[in-house]
Amino acid sequence: MNIYFANYDRNGMTAVEESKYQHAVGRQLLKTALLRAGVSKDFLSKEESLIFAYGPSGKPLFHDLPDVHFNISHTGGLVVCAVGNIPIGIDAERIRPYPKSVLRKMTDRERLYIQKSDRQDEAFMRVWTMKEAMIKLTGDGLAAFERTECVPGEVLHMYSKRTVCDEAAVFGALSDIHCRQLVWQGQYVITAVENTNKNQDCIFSKKVYNRL
Repeated sequence: MNIYFANYDRNGMTAVEESKYQHAVGRQLLKTALLRAGVSKDFLSKEESLIFAYGPSGKPLFHDLPDVHFNISHTGGLVVCAVGNIPIGIDAERIRPYPKSVLRKMTDRERLYIQKSDRQDEAFMRVWTMKEAMIKLTGDGLAAFERTECVPGEVLHMYSKRTVCDEAAVFGALSDIHCRQLVWQGQYVITAVENTNKNQDCIFSKKVYNRL
């Protein structure tokens, strides 16, 4: 799995302008990742090269590159893109104070991990981005958010019911899921997960783009 990310100066941007810019940078990162993965420049130069199909749960896929998996995420000032040959999910968040009410959507173990940390905002974003990356990996959407237990450094769990605290509802430990996290410049948490039975190499690469 290769992960590319780019930060940008969002000063002076409206919300609409920033959204368009994030989309443009995401496509640039995706093209860069595909070139590095061996996809020909001639293919990528075609306007229709990045036409997406969608899986049963709405997860985007390449129409003409079925063996290439990708995922894109963005937050204020940062865009990230992951590309690999197995299913992947990625999420990025700027570290900032979080609403305490959201803790109700966490499991007991997730809350404990956050509350015992001396950097609770970062700890929260570590858990949050793991959960977001997991549901993007599976394509299950927000319905699976509360069924997924993610504690950094431990095996992830997926529950069969929404009542995640019910031990009888455990669907199983996701031992085939490998997670990587990067806290970048003390400002962002980037989390990537992949569905594999072996720990493959993961490379983070920062790209620099001027305003497009």
